Amino acid sequence: MGGPGLLADAVVPISYAVKGTALAADLWRYKSWRTPSASARAAVLALLLTFLRDHGPCVWRHAGMTAPGRLAVVPTGCGRPGPHPLLDLTSPYLRLPLTRLAMWPGRQGRDLDIQRFRAERSVARADVLLIDDSWVSGASAQSAAAALKLAGARRVAIVVLGRHLDPADPRAGQLVARLRPGPYDPSRCAVHPQLD
Repeated sequence: MGGPGLLADAVVPISYAVKGTALAADLWRYKSWRTPSASARAAVLALLLTFLRDHGPCVWRHAGMTAPGRLAVVPTGCGRPGPHPLLDLTSPYLRLPLTRLAMWPGRQGRDLDIQRFRAERSVARADVLLIDDSWVSGASAQSAAAALKLAGARRVAIVVLGRHLDPADPRAGQLVARLRPGPYDPSRCAVHPQLD
């Protein structure tokens, strides 16, 4: 199911998470069911908080909002019990009122589905920061944005920790080949123009 008017007002990836790199590993290890990695949790938290401090205002402007008034996290697609690890990790620092999203039973999938999630009505007329740890197709994050808008959110800005790329995937090969090798540069923002 599609819903163009219900999509996020801005989608901003912080970095690429190329399979085999430290960021891709951290995005897996920080929420491991059996043994979450303390170092991966610290790295993921630092990446998000640094980005929001330095570039949050760019994201808000791009989404047409002054600043977010609520926080939501894209639910995990595998039915993990309890709060999402990203929410657990970030909520002490972001200090925004939380709007919870839950998946409707039987609505898992890889396509955009505006009925996949349900959002609390606490989001009515609010501008929402929706965070996601990794973006593969974007279907889950955009489905979550649609749920927020159906519940009354005014604007939704998605911030993604890592845009997943697999060099072995023919669809990603050309992009991976064009990426400049090097460490993550926190001064670079996906929203405002870059001066080289």
